[in-house]
Amino acid sequence: MECLRRGGIAVRRLRFIWVDDKKEKVEPYRDVLQDGFGKRRAKVELLEVKDNVLQTLDDWSQENKTAPPDLIIIDHVFTLALPFGLRGSSVAHLLRGLFPVTPMVCVTAMFDRPGSFDQEDISEYSALFLYQRLEDHIEDLYAIAEGFRKLHAPKLRIREHLIACTKAPPRDKADLLRVLPGEFQDKRHAATEHRMASWIYNVLLARPGFLYDRLHAATLLGLTEAGFRKVEGMFGKAAYRGVFATQGTPHWWVSALRRILFQLSADDGPDLPQHVGRALPGIVPGDYSVCYVSKTSEPPPDAVVSTDATRDAEQRVVRSEYADRHPSDPGTTPGFEARLVLRKRRK
Repeated sequence: MECLRRGGIAVRRLRFIWVDDKKEKVEPYRDVLQDGFGKRRAKVELLEVKDNVLQTLDDWSQENKTAPPDLIIIDHVFTLALPFGLRGSSVAHLLRGLFPVTPMVCVTAMFDRPGSFDQEDISEYSALFLYQRLEDHIEDLYAIAEGFRKLHAPKLRIREHLIACTKAPPRDKADLLRVLPGEFQDKRHAATEHRMASWIYNVLLARPGFLYDRLHAATLLGLTEAGFRKVEGMFGKAAYRGVFATQGTPHWWVSALRRILFQLSADDGPDLPQHVGRALPGIVPGDYSVCYVSKTSEPPPDAVVSTDATRDAEQRVVRSEYADRHPSDPGTTPGFEARLVLRKRRK
């Protein structure tokens, strides 16, 4: 990491390495990656691999072992380099042993192609991003680059340190400790930070349960997202401020949302959180959430569903009677809610 000055303001500049065998894939995103967010900037360097990936990686690693980058971005499929058929997940595995405190993410256009990824591939990355939508996730890349080093806990117990990094409310700490995967034991191993990052980004932040994104939070309060924005400031203490938090995709602790919501309610107020939310100052009927199926706001919709089972499906709010478990949902995990899909109507 280095510092530069812009308009008299000190700006931290991170160092991103993009590993690919096609330079033309990197260049369209170089400027937007380097521009960053707020005071955050990055220098993007291409590590082009063509003739021999293993030798190229070894040479580059030797040159950079004393100054590791802040983030390594890896293409998943190398079509021009030797050995043929080498996957980015193998590259990530090799580099992690040399740069254990550097997060490695995958950028790929291969998400939906059958056989492109298996669970072992996915586990090698801290996060996966669709190449065609990378511009929507620039802040996520910066958050991962800056937050990853905070996961290093040389003198602390791993499980407790992981929870501390999320800045969970006291109400949630014990429950989070109970649901953490068994791999997070007190004994350290080389991939600890990587696995911690993957669990936080791909499970805690991705699955509703302990945390809600804006649509889920608004639905809990019986509001549209626009309506929730009107009262969002009342719930500032519920906002997620742990590692990988972003302004573009904020999250809120559900337990804190509920606690604050009912603190704002009168003693004789309604019991249903959706009705309590609709009674908040400044809220009008136009802010009420409307069920996608019935087109009515009462009873309030209480579930967020995907319109179909595809990756690009839209998210909509419905009453629970119109929701089914998503076919790709891995099953009930304590503390987390099931992913839902819109129930098919019978003809």
